Amino acid sequence: MKKLLLVLILVAPLAAQNFEVGVNISQQNYTSSTAPGFAGHSDPVAFDFDSKTVVAARVGYSWFDMGPALFQVTAAYQPKTDTDLKPNGVTVPTKLGSEYWAIGAMFNFKALVAVGAGVDYRFEKTTKANIFTTTNSYSRPWARVNAGYAFPTPLIKPFIGLEVAAPFTKENDGPKLQVGIYAGVRF
Repeated sequence: MKKLLLVLILVAPLAAQNFEVGVNISQQNYTSSTAPGFAGHSDPVAFDFDSKTVVAARVGYSWFDMGPALFQVTAAYQPKTDTDLKPNGVTVPTKLGSEYWAIGAMFNFKALVAVGAGVDYRFEKTTKANIFTTTNSYSRPWARVNAGYAFPTPLIKPFIGLEVAAPFTKENDGPKLQVGIYAGVRF
């Protein structure tokens, strides 16, 4: 038991260098749709949603970190945020809520400006609320790319960067693009 404890004490600091915790603050854009005219109007109706600022938390674990290469697995969660429905540009009481949790993998090339690319598999849920509430749950892969800077400090390494994410497939009323700032620490 003492030998196991000694091994854990010696190895734990090495493993601790492989974690990342961060927050992504993004502008999220949604897919638009059109419907045939109704109530005696022949013109189609365009259904748009306001873009929305969303906040997601992400954790990561580096499986490979040697020289300039870093490969990590990630998990993320974005709580529900609501945006307004605007048929033909007019705001109505209907709200669209979106949230997700995700698992993913990311490869980063660490240089003066680090660049990375990865894939998330997001489990998304949208909720349309007006008089009635409808919920749609689906999952789809997203591509992520980023560029940023990690501050060269000895133990905890803060970082900040620009990140863009887009889904591989389209989902009605679902998010179609996220552009934002990702910041956090590696330790």
